[in-house]
Amino acid sequence: MKSLNQYKSIKKLLVILTILNLVACDNKLDINAPYKQIPVIYGFVNKNEAFQFIRVQKVFQNSVDINAKDAAKISDSLYLPNLSVQIIYIKNNGRDTVNCTRIDSIDKNPGFFANDKNFIYRSNYYVIQPDVIKAALLVKDTVLGNTYTSECSIIGDQKIDSRNITVSDNPSNKFRFIYTLNKSAFMVDAAIRFNYFEYPIGDTINKKLKYYDYYLQSGLITSRLLENISISVISKVLLDDWRSYFKDQPRDVNRKFASVEYVTWGAGPEFLEIQEISKPNVSFVQKRTDYSNIKNALGIFAARTMNVQADVTFDPASIDLISEMQQFEK
Repeated sequence: MKSLNQYKSIKKLLVILTILNLVACDNKLDINAPYKQIPVIYGFVNKNEAFQFIRVQKVFQNSVDINAKDAAKISDSLYLPNLSVQIIYIKNNGRDTVNCTRIDSIDKNPGFFANDKNFIYRSNYYVIQPDVIKAALLVKDTVLGNTYTSECSIIGDQKIDSRNITVSDNPSNKFRFIYTLNKSAFMVDAAIRFNYFEYPIGDTINKKLKYYDYYLQSGLITSRLLENISISVISKVLLDDWRSYFKDQPRDVNRKFASVEYVTWGAGPEFLEIQEISKPNVSFVQKRTDYSNIKNALGIFAARTMNVQADVTFDPASIDLISEMQQFEK
């Protein structure tokens, strides 16, 4: 019995020594896997927008000649050439295929990646018809022959009631944001949008229309909601939020109130999946970081329908209160 135990001990020792010998043969660690072209695709279909936008880029890695930080500054490291991008709208009877054109006319904010180019694929003008039930994405590499595909269901409209509201410093003053939920949405956001003009002091000609959203709901799962949604809003809370927001905005410009709108966003199941898998598991670490619903690529293609109720009016007293905020004019 003793000799058998000694044999087992010697065998274990030989295995350990063999492993150590193999490790000692080469202490260089190559952190770069062989190059593989992997597209990253993002597209969100909004049935109420005339144009849809698809972003197609590619992942890249360090090499012996350049690191990732420097490579990110080179446009050719970010974009794929020779692509054909199409959105196919699937109806109850038939389908419509819409070609997308690569454009470089939308400015990109300064940041980590190259700014000299900002290629985005924009669909030709096409308003999605009421009988469209799904949208499919088809991206082809016309040289290599690779294809990348995805599909999503179209999200229906949330019907928002038309209402007139008043804001004041009276804490008892309330109003309601009311809308009818479309159950084709798996998630819904709701916000009050404050539209305003911003322009250089003394120069009302070169003004830009901007907005700020005050969220009343964010990422709510529709299965937990009733069909008719009514949200009570305390006007002073809303007014104070606007004051707080504009207090931190640049003071070298003037602003003027434009309008207020009610806005909802309905999102498909893909957004719900991302929300669920991105929740922390035990700690703050995401469960998964590589979610994708694009075949042969990374990214997401999903539907997200935005509805706007622009018929919201303010009384003169409310506009006067807004005009008293920092850097605002009547």
